[in-house]
Amino acid sequence: MSPTLPRLAGRDENLPALRAAGSELLDVLHALHRKGRNVVTELMFPRTSLGEWEHLPADDVLDPGTGFRYYYHAHPDSVAKREHGHFHLFQRVSGADGKPAFTHLAGVSVNAAGLPLRAFTTNRWVTDEVMQPAAAVGAMLDRFDVRTPRRLELVHRWLGAVTRLFRPQVDWLLEQRDQRIARELPRRPNLFEDRRTELLSECALDLGRQFARLEHTTAPARG
Repeated sequence: MSPTLPRLAGRDENLPALRAAGSELLDVLHALHRKGRNVVTELMFPRTSLGEWEHLPADDVLDPGTGFRYYYHAHPDSVAKREHGHFHLFQRVSGADGKPAFTHLAGVSVNAAGLPLRAFTTNRWVTDEVMQPAAAVGAMLDRFDVRTPRRLELVHRWLGAVTRLFRPQVDWLLEQRDQRIARELPRRPNLFEDRRTELLSECALDLGRQFARLEHTTAPARG
């Protein structure tokens, strides 16, 4: 995992969007706190435990209007990574045969307190996705919007706010993924189906550090 986070914004016009995402996330966290919950317990309610590999919700969340989908689950090695589990985010697309398929946008892991720990990209076989280049995935993330079911509104909003707040990191992850594919695919033609390679890129997410960097980052003067 990369110990160095990418720059917050290469363009000063990104800063207002990042700060707006931070404000939205704080609103969501306050709303969850008033209910005595965090994003994990809100998603699991009224349950209190989650089995390994079990999807929450059981049939995933899929917004029929926007085509965005997500689910939450935990791997056997989650405890070793200090994770409670992680979200997988997708966008519905057309497959090679014209049938509905999905592109994986990003994975976001959290601890038991519902705080983000890391983001990652997966190899194609992991989620049986239609892989697309970083620019295309970024354009999908720009439109990320889930509104149904209404009972999980705070989870939807949390995911939207987190992916926007950490967008520089996610963009970096996607670029690192594409660069790795470009390096390895010529000598590993079966890379996308190679079970030895599950993740293609990952980096740590630190909510406190991200807010601190936003607070101390200013737009360059124009002249």
